[in-house]
Amino acid sequence: MTTPDTTFELNVIPSVDGVLYAELAGDLAWDSADELLEAVRAHLDTTTGPSDIRLDCARMALCDSMGLSTLLALHRRAAAAGVRLHLDHRPASLDRLLVLTGTYEHLTGRSAPAGPETARTDGDTLSGTAEGPWPP
Repeated sequence: MTTPDTTFELNVIPSVDGVLYAELAGDLAWDSADELLEAVRAHLDTTTGPSDIRLDCARMALCDSMGLSTLLALHRRAAAAGVRLHLDHRPASLDRLLVLTGTYEHLTGRSAPAGPETARTDGDTLSGTAEGPWPP
């Protein structure tokens, strides 16, 4: 196994509007995925859990197979709790991973595009728009 090149950082921000915001930075990889899963699960397992979970992926450097597995587990747990998971400000590399693994539509709720737009390198989402409202 290799070690991640970029340190993982997680900032979880519960808000008064019932939305759980989580800012990710660095590598979502085998050694950091549990941190994200546990942090979000702690908020889902409360009686006043969030109505939505918004993961800000803008500063995500890498998402490996364990990171993808964690996103899928979060989606499953959120759906079971009646909470919608949003992957906001996805880097192009994450969108490519989701498209290549057939998980794009499942995790974003959007149809996966076909063709050259899957190779975007400008850091924007495949739809060409940044997603998600974020607290000030």
